Amino acid sequence: MTNNILKTSILMNQQEAAAYLGTTVGTLNTWRHYGKQKIPFVRWGNRIRYRREDLDAFIVKNLENKLG
Repeated sequence: MTNNILKTSILMNQQEAAAYLGTTVGTLNTWRHYGKQKIPFVRWGNRIRYRREDLDAFIVKNLENKLG
């Protein structure tokens, strides 16, 4: 099952994820380091990757918080 999840997931690097969210890489680094915003990520050595569906879930969650 894990293999199927990874095969269908689109992994974005930090620059792509930041652009997708409309923020900066520095903001993503701060959120990840301090845990202010919880967005799951994958680390390979010094490389960080984000799944697009996790970024989408983050957006939806924050929209719901704003809408009530």
